[in-house]
Amino acid sequence: MQKRTFLAIFAFIAAGGAAHADVVIDRGTEIVLPRAAPYATHLAAEELNFFLERVFGGALPVVAQRTEGRTAIVLGGVQGRDDPAAPHDRDGYVIETVSNAVFIAGNDDDVADVDATAALPREAIWQPCYRRGTLFGVYAFLERYAGVRMYFPGELGTCAPRAERIAVPEGRVKESPAFSTRRYGYEDGPVAQDVLAGMGETDFKRLNWYRLRMETYHLRCCHGAKTHCLSPDTWEALYTNACAVIADGGGTPSLPDTVRGRVAVPSATAGYAQPVFDAMPKDGLTWARHCGCDWCMANVPFSKFDIGFATDLVWRRTAELAGRIKSKFPHARVSQMSYIPYARIPANDIPDNVDVFVARRGPWAEGSAIGAREKGEVAAWHAKLGRKVTLWNYPDKVECWNLEMKGIPQIAPRAWARYYRDVAPHATGAFAESESDRWLYNYLNYYVFSRLCWNPSADVEAILAEHHRLMFGAAADRMAEFFDTLESCWMKVVARPVDTPLGPGVCDAPGEAALRETVYTPQTMARLKSLLDGAAALAPAGSLEARRIGLFRREYFEPLAGFVSKEER
Repeated sequence: MQKRTFLAIFAFIAAGGAAHADVVIDRGTEIVLPRAAPYATHLAAEELNFFLERVFGGALPVVAQRTEGRTAIVLGGVQGRDDPAAPHDRDGYVIETVSNAVFIAGNDDDVADVDATAALPREAIWQPCYRRGTLFGVYAFLERYAGVRMYFPGELGTCAPRAERIAVPEGRVKESPAFSTRRYGYEDGPVAQDVLAGMGETDFKRLNWYRLRMETYHLRCCHGAKTHCLSPDTWEALYTNACAVIADGGGTPSLPDTVRGRVAVPSATAGYAQPVFDAMPKDGLTWARHCGCDWCMANVPFSKFDIGFATDLVWRRTAELAGRIKSKFPHARVSQMSYIPYARIPANDIPDNVDVFVARRGPWAEGSAIGAREKGEVAAWHAKLGRKVTLWNYPDKVECWNLEMKGIPQIAPRAWARYYRDVAPHATGAFAESESDRWLYNYLNYYVFSRLCWNPSADVEAILAEHHRLMFGAAADRMAEFFDTLESCWMKVVARPVDTPLGPGVCDAPGEAALRETVYTPQTMARLKSLLDGAAALAPAGSLEARRIGLFRREYFEPLAGFVSKEER
């Protein structure tokens, strides 16, 4: 895959120049896409015109060179100009309005095969990993100046208000995400056919990934050592393997080899990737499934009750491995997770070439004592290392956590917001592992997560109020209560974490009978139905608002009603 950088290049505005004025964008404006623009910039042009056509009622002309005197939106690089304020970080962008032109640019990659850029092709082919800073700038432009909102792809999840023109103030907007790691998913459920709106499921999920401005590289740390054994001989073999992997990587971008534990990770310099060795032991290193070799049986203090019994041994091994790797490969890195049963903070120092992931429950533990403790552990890891950590959280619905519960909406955007706002000072970002039986159960969680990833101080109440108003019009208040009720119920289900050696997401969730009797009671179900009925009465027949209300009746309420009404097995 050929990759190259297209940095945004802008002119300085001389001090004492002309007074600031708006640039008016309308159907007469042209989109300038240089002939040599990389793939990501072409994608930005397509998305810009897709939405502006809906705003203005017609597409804008796309040209390779500006027409003199004509208002233009210029994407990507502008030859012959230089501006040290242009974005040099991987995912940042600049929007600058000068005279009769709006310049939008960031770091962009040229890719020949988008599928090949997915870091986890067997798990999430819809999560491509390539730079697309100009696209991020386009989305910000559309949101900021055209009032576009992208809750999920398709007309049911997209709001693009019609206008004859939009005004863009002269000046510069420069933004970078607060979180470099911005990822959700795994198996996050199928998408309903009418929501897909003719798209394939992979295309739909990929487009949502783009529009929520999710991560452009994947930092892997997922049981890459492929062993439970902590013996010196095994870790010596791991070091030998790591040296072979890193030497083969050579500091150039590559896709992960999950057998050998390699993944390329960009350094601070755009376009350069560092080889990383994933040293995390194989999943299931617990009292129930530990290594049975003589050394481990004699030297590892296995416990049925202590979630951190292997902490000092695993982290000492990791530190030794990382130190040896650093002496031989100064630019290489090692990834390791704070995970059961090595979840505590170790006594030994951790070398600065170790990327530490902290695996904790995340949003589903909000309001619980364990949730508060785990936030403190994230802060303590930050203090221990002197650098921020990356989070792996579990706001999911899976049987192994006692949370399969098909048909129950797992919508809880406020819980996601509270958690990620609180941990933001200590984190470089997060992967929210969010399995579900229906994709739509997570869409508002994902949307709020994306806002917090870029700005942890975002006003979530305003975001939710705007969502309800734009999606449901006159029925906004009733639908707001509908969503709020579902969140309140779901948090009663999941905010019951327990510590066990089985993993960090186990929940003491109520059984089916208790769910019907104490959470999804007849009174609650009647209120939810009443809210939907009242909302439907306020929406004009056949309108987008009416269709959306019908969608949530079918996708949220009816499966829940089916769950509540079925007899306990």
